[in-house]
Amino acid sequence: MKILALIVLGLTVTSCVVSPRQDYSAAQPSPDIQQATDMTGPGWPAGLNELRTTEGDIFLDNLNSQINTLQQNPALTRLPRYRVMLAGLLYQRFQIEGRLADAEQSLLVMREAEELPGFSADDRLVYATVLQGFHDFDQASKQISQAAGEGADGASVDRAMASLERSRNLPEDLGPVDPASIENYLTAVQMAALSVNQGRLSDATVLLRQAQALYGDSSPYPLAWIYVQQGIAFLRFNQYEQARIFFSAAHERMPQFFLATEHLAETEGLLGNHRRAAELYRQVTRQNDQPAFWHGLAEAELALGNTEAAGEAARQAAEGYSRLLQQHPLMYADHAVDYYLDTDNAAKALELAQLNFRHRQDLFARLALAEALAAMGQIQAACEQVGDVRQAGLSPPEISLSSGVLASCNP
Repeated sequence: MKILALIVLGLTVTSCVVSPRQDYSAAQPSPDIQQATDMTGPGWPAGLNELRTTEGDIFLDNLNSQINTLQQNPALTRLPRYRVMLAGLLYQRFQIEGRLADAEQSLLVMREAEELPGFSADDRLVYATVLQGFHDFDQASKQISQAAGEGADGASVDRAMASLERSRNLPEDLGPVDPASIENYLTAVQMAALSVNQGRLSDATVLLRQAQALYGDSSPYPLAWIYVQQGIAFLRFNQYEQARIFFSAAHERMPQFFLATEHLAETEGLLGNHRRAAELYRQVTRQNDQPAFWHGLAEAELALGNTEAAGEAARQAAEGYSRLLQQHPLMYADHAVDYYLDTDNAAKALELAQLNFRHRQDLFARLALAEALAAMGQIQAACEQVGDVRQAGLSPPEISLSSGVLASCNP
């Protein structure tokens, strides 16, 4: 599975439950998994008629219109607040459609805005979000600190710093959370991510279902995002049929959401539905050019016996990773670990996992490093990373399921 250590929803950074590469062999459902599975049914996930939102096309048309209006109005974008607004809208579109050019333009716009008189403390928090998306954690931290010094709202500063710490380090506060105390869907998703990483799928499912109940806006994107998180949670626990239900719900709610399409394609492939997987991968590669999706398409085409198409997709993947690792090495190092493990280049995977680990030591960086070390035969070093994860009070499925590559490391 592709490593996406965080997702940014709008301009609020939140934890994501996506995991590094793992062994997808079938496992007998435990009582916890069965309890989570039993929650799926009427109302979870909510159908289009049960919980109405704006159609995806209309939502994106409105988003594009706002972006175009600002881009075509230089008089407006000479003012910092409108530049920051433009950067935020571009970054949101990047999160939905996945085109790197939008993220790059967002970063450029923020850099320009910072030089203008009137760039505010709140603007710095937006800038920190964009920087964090590029894994430029040091600069993001500086922006947050500067925002605090310039009088930004204390709660907003604390949330921004907490988000940054989740991206860089293992969590410290692992105490129980009372779902009744959660007041917004973003917090519910963050707590669900922690529950998954503690090995508690049913608790995570309760929280994600609560996130759906707490969501009260008309945008389809946050609901699709919530369903993707539930799908990934099931996928990490090897529950492919359940995962497909939620990825399908996200894709139906917002077909333009690239993570929904890509994960649905991945799950269809795991279920042996390679023709459907290839169709979905073609759809997402037309939308954006991320190499992970070309790699998925190559695997689907190969499974269908389309060797020429598979070869072309594999070439696109290889060239894409080479290009992105030159342009944005810290942003894509973790994503590329899985690819190089899949393509039997364990030495390259370890090189990138070590680069990523020098930059961040969160759960996913540690699991990716452990996977790469194990692939190179360095089992003791891999198990040391697993030990650090367990010492922190975490038990993610990658090290707790008997089918996991890292589960052989003794507690």
